[in-house]
Amino acid sequence: MLVSFQFAEGNLMRVASIAVLVTVLSAPAFADTTQLREAANAAALEGDAATAKARFEEILALEPEDGAIHYRLATLLMDHGGASEEVEKHFLRAGELGFQPLGVAYRLSRLYARTDRREEALERIEAMAAGGFTLVNLIEGEDDYDSVKNDARFVAALESMRAARYPCQADQRHHAFDFWIGEWTVTQYGQFAGTNTIKPILGHCALFENWTSASGAQGKSFNYYDPGKDHWRQIWISDSGTFIEFVGEARDGGIYYTAETANPADGSITHHKFEFSRNKDGSVRQFWQTSTDGRKTWNTSWDGHYERVETQ
Repeated sequence: MLVSFQFAEGNLMRVASIAVLVTVLSAPAFADTTQLREAANAAALEGDAATAKARFEEILALEPEDGAIHYRLATLLMDHGGASEEVEKHFLRAGELGFQPLGVAYRLSRLYARTDRREEALERIEAMAAGGFTLVNLIEGEDDYDSVKNDARFVAALESMRAARYPCQADQRHHAFDFWIGEWTVTQYGQFAGTNTIKPILGHCALFENWTSASGAQGKSFNYYDPGKDHWRQIWISDSGTFIEFVGEARDGGIYYTAETANPADGSITHHKFEFSRNKDGSVRQFWQTSTDGRKTWNTSWDGHYERVETQ
């Protein structure tokens, strides 16, 4: 602590003594609190709830406005059969002190649901959804919510949290290419050409392609919708050193890509049109054309037919 004094020259020794006294009195209290925290954390890690509780309470006797300690103590009590009234008191105090408001709401929603205080539980759950709580894995399958899990308000709040946690899953624009998801046998002009597996990854924010040709050549691609630019993109890489980045759009039930590549040897430009269309029988056509004369004429590079592999 920095303290400013005004003093006459004759009072110099008195002020110096006061400064020393402040230092001597402050240091042990800080050291005691630090040691108590270490002891409380160690006991909690070892599963010694009684000792941890005692140490947390000693800290609060010295620092009653420590929201983190109120939260830690309430969590300890809740997880080790503490009285619900005491648990609630410390969580509420942590919230009043501004410590982890969403964490407080989550814990209180569980406490209220497990003690059949349904209205209060639902209010906290709705507050969590409104506040941006996205840890849906902490809610789904949690037994404490058995009393409210079928309530329409609970279901709606959970759906709101899930949409915030997985925005691509909730946004239908990211699903326009879902018809390509699956395991496929691929032919070209009636001849076996290879196999392909397409899976949604990263919360449905991208489709990952894993291609193996009949000759054993491999290629992979990432396909995703870019909401900032309102278009689809594919990044294709093969083991033969081919790198192509396509840009396109979803329309007429399909995905239509274009790209431009340069020949590293002479700098000549190739334009690409790459179309994915869904057939009525559930099969998929992948049609690829290229132009080397500035889009005046087009040549077919690939015309693949995808038949879904039926799983048992």
